[in-house]
Parts: sequence; C-alpha cells; structure tokens
Amino acid sequence: MTEHVDWLVVPGSGAHIRSGPGRLVVSQHDRVTEYDLDHLSHLLLAGRHTIQTATIVRLVQHGVRVTFLDPNGEPIGALRGAGEREQGRLARLQERLPSHGVALSIAAYTAHARLGLLGKMEAEFYAGELDVLRELVSELPNLIRLLELRRAHRLIGDMYYEIIARSLPLDLGFRRRTRPPYLDPVNALLSLSYGILSAGILASCIGARLDPSIGPLSQGEHALVRDIGDCFRTEMVDRTLFALLGEGLQASAFDRSADRCQLSEPLVQEVTRHLHTSIDQARIDRQILQYISVLEGDREFVVV
Repeated sequence: MTEHVDWLVVPGSGAHIRSGPGRLVVSQHDRVTEYDLDHLSHLLLAGRHTIQTATIVRLVQHGVRVTFLDPNGEPIGALRGAGEREQGRLARLQERLPSHGVALSIAAYTAHARLGLLGKMEAEFYAGELDVLRELVSELPNLIRLLELRRAHRLIGDMYYEIIARSLPLDLGFRRRTRPPYLDPVNALLSLSYGILSAGILASCIGARLDPSIGPLSQGEHALVRDIGDCFRTEMVDRTLFALLGEGLQASAFDRSADRCQLSEPLVQEVTRHLHTSIDQARIDRQILQYISVLEGDREFVVV
C-alpha cells in the first residue's frame, strides 16, 4: 500500500531508502513502506541510514526537500537543486542589520509564549520563582547590549524547562534541558521535535537565499534557524509534546541505558504524526518573508 504524506521523518538507524517511478520506498526493521512522491514535499533523515544516489536525484527532480539530521535531531544540512544559488545580497544585508531590535522582539515574544504555556499547564512555581521570571521579562527592553539580552534569554529558557519538569511524570527522569547524549526520553523527544521544526526553517531559509548562520540574537552555525525556531518552539512543539508526555509513556516506548536514551520507532512515529499538525510550514515561510522585508528596510520585525 502506498502512503500519502506531506513530509516524512525516517528516525533511528538501518533504513534502506530507494525509489521507483513516482514512489519512495523505505525498508526498515523488516517493514517496507512506499510513499507517493507527488504528495511528498520534505524528507528528513534523522540518524544512520542508506539512501541510493539515484533516489536523491529523483527526489530533487520532484522538488522534494531533503534534510539530514544527526542522531540527536540537530539539522546538519539540506539538499537543493543545482540551479539554486545563495543570494549574496541578502547575506550582506543580514551582516549589516542593526540586530538589537529584532533580537529583543524574538526574546520578548519567546518569553511571553513560555509564560503563557506555564500558565496553561498550571505549572508548580517555587516561592518567588514566578516573580523572578516576570522581572526578567520586564527587564528585557532595558538590556542594550546583545550579550546581556542573550544571557537573559538563556536564563528564562533554563527556568522554563525546570518548571515544566515538575508538571511531567517523575518516572520520565526529566529535570532540565541537557546537552547530548540525552539520558531521558523527554530531552530526546525535545531534541528530535526541535530538529524537525528546524529542518523546515532551514529549508525555508535556503529557499529564500538567506544565510542560515547569520542570526540577530544567536551566534554560530544555523543561528538564524535557532532564532526563528525560538519564536515557534512553544506553540508548534512544546504545547503538543508536553500534553502527550503529561499522560506518561509506556516502558516499551524507550530504552534507557547508562549513556543514552533510545526512543522506540512507534513513539517517534506517534510524535511525528502530532507534529505534522502542529508545525505550520506556511507560517514559517511567511515569517522568513517578513524577515526579508525587515532586512530590506520595509518594516519592523514581528512574529507572524
């Protein structure tokens, strides 16, 4: 049976990906699934798999985006057609952009979105914790140095995840956001889900001829992807994922060892189905276009 999906995540390891006329064929763990290329717009390869070069050619010819993610869900790169080139003009505008105003808008929007979700989840605050968060948010417009703004943005994020952790089942082992390798299923799922969101943003940046590594708030590789992602993580990922995790996970949904937590394929597929609904690629594309208008001096930055 041929499945019709808009975008497809292939997680884990060991998948063999090939194609035939009008279809993509994924063989993994003794299961073979075919996908209609006329419906597929984005293939995300997360982990260690084998894909035929002829399949890559066929995907590009069909206009299917292909994004590669590492096993932790971080985007590594994306394929685009040979005729597509980076537009140096926009990259130069990115480098010259007076970034503080945009960075402040991103930090403030993200902070308010996170406070809103904490309120909706009726999260447990320690004494004085909510006051500290509100003071940090109210102080953002007074931070005139990007370094100070980045530090406050990071601190708000750290507190947000630690407070969220108190609303999730204790047996999930989640206390805060950590660096990979991830030892609990919540961090592993957050990384994968944010990676899926980032892949859509990266594809939109490349399609718009922006340099994904020149961001107004963040620094380093894929800085712009992270900045735009911060605007949407709470709404497009966290609301959905934390609602699912609040109900707990079956023991068979993940395998936790001393050095890594491995997610089961059914769990990844379930989460992916939910994200399919919550991640709005059209809105991401509109945001990228809005950012280009900011670069060209036509308007101020707002989250669409």
